[in-house]
Amino acid sequence: MQNQIAYYRSRGYLTVFICVPIHSSFVENHSDWNEIKLGINELGADRTFFAPIDHKRFVAGKYTAWVGHKFRGTALDWIVFTARSAQLPEDAIRYVRDLSVALLHVNHVFTLGFAQRLLRESVASGKNVPMLLETHDVQSQLLRDRAEINPWTHRHDTLDRLLRSEIAHLKKVRVLVHCSSDDFHFFKKRLPYHKHVLVLPTIDEHFISAVHAAAPDAGDPTDLLFVGQATDFNRAAIQWFFEQVWPRIADRGYELKIVGPVDKSIRKELPDLYQAFGSYFVGPVTELAPVYHSARCVFAPMVSGTGISIKTIEALALGKPFVGTSKAYRGMPMDYIERAGLRAFDQPQDFADALVNALRDQQHAAAASRDAYDKLFSTHASFSSRDHAVKIAVAS
Repeated sequence: MQNQIAYYRSRGYLTVFICVPIHSSFVENHSDWNEIKLGINELGADRTFFAPIDHKRFVAGKYTAWVGHKFRGTALDWIVFTARSAQLPEDAIRYVRDLSVALLHVNHVFTLGFAQRLLRESVASGKNVPMLLETHDVQSQLLRDRAEINPWTHRHDTLDRLLRSEIAHLKKVRVLVHCSSDDFHFFKKRLPYHKHVLVLPTIDEHFISAVHAAAPDAGDPTDLLFVGQATDFNRAAIQWFFEQVWPRIADRGYELKIVGPVDKSIRKELPDLYQAFGSYFVGPVTELAPVYHSARCVFAPMVSGTGISIKTIEALALGKPFVGTSKAYRGMPMDYIERAGLRAFDQPQDFADALVNALRDQQHAAAASRDAYDKLFSTHASFSSRDHAVKIAVAS
C-alpha cells in the first residue's frame, strides 16, 4: 500500500487513504486504534481517514445480508458485509464530497462493499469514477487454510463455496491488479473477460539505502543469513535446512545467523532441534539494516508458503547473493528469474552446493540478484505496471 501511495503521488494525484476494518470488534472505541493509526499514517498519503465499524449498522444488517445471499452466504461474504458496515466520520465525509475523485483503488475483495457504498453515498458523480481492485492473494484459499468459521452457519465453508463468493464479488470490478504471477494466472482463468495486471511487490528505497549505508553488524561478517517471523512456513524451512542441508556444509566453518521471532516457534515446536542448533538463533533485532549489511549470502530454504515471498524480494533488492528453493520464488515469473541467472534448488545437496558457490563467487551471485530485482521488482518496474492498470481503468 505504501508503494501504491508513492506511485499515485509521483503521478500528481492527491491521495486519500481510508482504513477500513474487516472485523466487527473494531468500533470507534477499540483499544488498538491508536497503534493502527500510527502504522497507517506512516504510509505517506496526503490525507488519511479511519472508518470504524458502525455497530448499529452492523447489527441491523447482518441478517438482512444473510437473506440477501439467499441463506447461502459464506465467511467471505460475512467479511465483505462487515467492512461495508464501517462508517467515515462526518468531517471525512465532507472532505471526500468536496473532492473531484479521479480513481478509486480498492485493496482486497473484503473492502469492495465499503468502496461501492462510498461511491454511492459520498462521492460526487460516483457512478462515473473508475475503480480497480488489488487482490492481495486468493482470499478464499486463505480463509479455508485458517479454518474460518462462517458466522451465519457456525460451520466451515468448502473451498468451492468460498471461491464462488470471491469470484462473484470480483466480477463487479473490471480491472484487477495482482501481486503475484500465481494470482494473476489463477484469476485470469476464472475471470477471462476482465482486465488483469501483474504488479509485483517492491522494496522501500529508503530501506535499501539504509542497509547500504549501515555500519556492519557487530562481530565477523555473517556468511549465511536467514530472516524470518514466527510462522509455520519458516519453522518448516528451518527444520528442513538443519536436518537436510546443514550437515553437508557444517564442517566449512561458515558463520550462520537466523534472525527474527522464528526462534520462538522453533523453541516451542521443535525443542530438540533448538537444543542442537540454538547458538545460531539471534532472535528479534531492533534494526535489520546492519544485519543485512554484514551478510555475505541470504538464503530461504522454504518448503511451503503462500502468496509471494517478500524475504526473497528483499534479498534481491539489496543485491545480496541469494539461494532459495522453488517455494522461495513462489508467485514470481521464473522465466525472468532464470534469465537473470538465478535458479531454484529443491534437493538438499543442490541447495548446499549453491550456498558454497554463492559464497565462492559473491560478485557474480550479487549481480544476478540485482538484475532480477531491477527487471521485476524495482520501483520503475512497479510504476510502469501501475501506469498500465490506471490507463485501462480510466478507459473502461
